[in-house]
Amino acid sequence: MDFLNEEDDINLDLPETTKINRDLFAKEISNTDAPSNEDFNVDKFLMENNYHFVELDPLIRDLSGLSSVIMSDLLEQVSSNYENYLKFFNTYTSEDNDTQLQIQEIKNKLDTFMTGFETLTTKDVTHSKEVVADTVEYLRKLDEIIIQLGNHKELAQSITLSKELSKSLHALCGVEETDDLLCSDLVNQLYTLISKCETMLLSLEQLNSPYIHHLYNEYQGIIQEFQVSLKILTDKCLAEPLTYPYLGKALTSLINSTKSKTDINGN
Repeated sequence: MDFLNEEDDINLDLPETTKINRDLFAKEISNTDAPSNEDFNVDKFLMENNYHFVELDPLIRDLSGLSSVIMSDLLEQVSSNYENYLKFFNTYTSEDNDTQLQIQEIKNKLDTFMTGFETLTTKDVTHSKEVVADTVEYLRKLDEIIIQLGNHKELAQSITLSKELSKSLHALCGVEETDDLLCSDLVNQLYTLISKCETMLLSLEQLNSPYIHHLYNEYQGIIQEFQVSLKILTDKCLAEPLTYPYLGKALTSLINSTKSKTDINGN
C-alpha cells in the first residue's frame, strides 16, 4: 500500500534558521533583563532559531566569527577612547587623589567606630549594668537610712512630748481638786502617744543602736511615771466616782485596751 501519493505536495526543505548577528543576541539579552527574570536557556534559544537543523561545525564557526568581531570592536572602542578610560580609572588608582583619600579616611573612621562599638557591647554595657545595679542598691539602702533617720527623729519627738505630758499629768495628780475633763484628756493623749512610741521602738529594736537604747530607757521612765499617775487617779475615781465621770471613763477604756492588747500578744 502506498502511503505517498505522487499528487501530494510534500515540502522537504529544512526550516529557515535565524542569522547569527549582534541583533539576535541583543534581543536575547533584552528578554533576559525583562521583569520575568528568566535565565538564558540555550536549548530554547537553539530550538526557537532552528539551529538544531544546522551542523555543529558551521554553527561554531559563525559564533566564533561573531565573538571575534565583537572583541575587535571593543578593542577599537577602548583604543579610540583610551585617554578617557585612563582618566576614569586614575580617579580611583592615583595615590594622591582626593577621592581615595576620602575613602581611606572613611574606612579609618569606620574601623574606629566598629572597634568602639565592639568595646561598648562587650565591655562597657556589662560594666554599665553593674554600675547601675550597684547604684540602685546604694539608693535603696540610702532610702532605708533616710526612713530610719526620720523614724529616729519622730521617735525622739514623741518621747519628748510624752515626757512633758507625763509630768503635767503627774502634777495634776497632786492637786486636791483635779480637773476631771483636763485630766481625762491628758490620760487619753498620753496613752496614745506611749502606744505610738512602743510601736516605733519595736520597729527599730533590730538596729541595736546606742541612741535607740537611750530612747528606750527614757520610754521606760515615762511608763513608770504614767503607771504611778494612773494609780493615783484610779484611787481618786474610786473614792469619788461622781466627781470624776470623764476620768473614770478614760481609765476604764485604757484598762480594756491594755487587756485586749495583752490578750493578742499572749495568743
